[in-house]
Amino acid sequence: MHKLSYVVLYAIPFLLTNCSPTNFPVGKYQSEPIVADGNASDWGLPLRFGNETGSLQYAITNDRENIYVSVASNDQATQMKMLRAGIKVYIDIKGKKSTDMGLIYPFKDQDEINNRRMGIRNTNPTAMKEKMILDADIFSTFGFINMENRIYDLKDTSHIKIGLNYDPYNNLVFEAIIPLKNVLTTPITNTKAPSISVGIIVNNMGGDAQRPNASMTGMNRAEGGGMGGGGMRGGGMGGGGMRGGGMGGGSMRGGGMGGGSMRGGGMGGGSMRGGGMGGGSYGNSGPIVNWYQFKLAYQPN
Repeated sequence: MHKLSYVVLYAIPFLLTNCSPTNFPVGKYQSEPIVADGNASDWGLPLRFGNETGSLQYAITNDRENIYVSVASNDQATQMKMLRAGIKVYIDIKGKKSTDMGLIYPFKDQDEINNRRMGIRNTNPTAMKEKMILDADIFSTFGFINMENRIYDLKDTSHIKIGLNYDPYNNLVFEAIIPLKNVLTTPITNTKAPSISVGIIVNNMGGDAQRPNASMTGMNRAEGGGMGGGGMRGGGMGGGGMRGGGMGGGSMRGGGMGGGSMRGGGMGGGSMRGGGMGGGSYGNSGPIVNWYQFKLAYQPN
C-alpha cells in the first residue's frame, strides 16, 4: 500500500480590522458520520489545513448537531507536545480569538507531566507510545453552556467525545466531537448560521501550558458520571506501571494517512491564521497556534 503524501496550501489570512465575522466563508458540512476514535480515514484524506512547517494538519467541519475537529501529526517533536503538554481547542462564537470557551486534552498538571516523563525515560519507543496513549484518559472543559465544566473521563461521552491514537503509518491523530447545543444558545437554521472561529493550540512542553483558567481551579474528575473526590486521579501510576482503562479498544486504528514526512491538506475555502512551529526541540520551541474562522454550514456544500 502506498503512503499518502501531503501538500500544504496556504490561504491569505483575513484582516479582522477590515473583515467582519459575517463575511467569513461557509465551512464544510460534515455529511458523513465521524467517530472520535483516533482514526482519520473517515475524514477524507488529506486533512484540509496545515501549519507553515507541515508538522501539523487539521480539519474542522460541522453538521446541524456538532462541530468536528481532527488534528494529525507525523512529526515526532509535535507528537510529544500533543501527548505530554496537550492540545487546547478554543471556540469563539463571535469569530475572533477568545479563549473563554474550550477544552484541554490530555489534562494533567505540571507535576504529573514531570513524574510521567521520569517513568518512561528508559522505555522502548513502542512501549512509550502505548503507555502515553493509555495515560491520556481525561480532558477538561471550560466556558461551554448547558453542561458542567469540569474534568471528564474519556469514557464519559455524555457531551464532548474525544479520541486519540496512532495509525499504521505512525501518525498521531486527535479527534473531538463538540455538540453545538453546548456552544450556541439557539440552533442553527438555513437563514441563521453564525460565524465562529476555532483555535487549535498544541502546548509548549515547559511552564504552565496545561494549567487551566482560574475558574477551573479545584475541579474534580468525573468517575462514572459523578464527581471524583478532590480531583484525585483514580488508580494512579505505581513505579512506572501502565495504567488501564484509558482509551477504549487497544488496537491501533489505521487507515491511509501518509507516512514519512506528512504534509498538510489543501485549503478548500476558509482562512488559516498564524502560528508555525519554530525550532526543532519540543522542549522550548513554543506552542503551535492555528485559528480557523468560518460560517457554520447548514446543509451539504
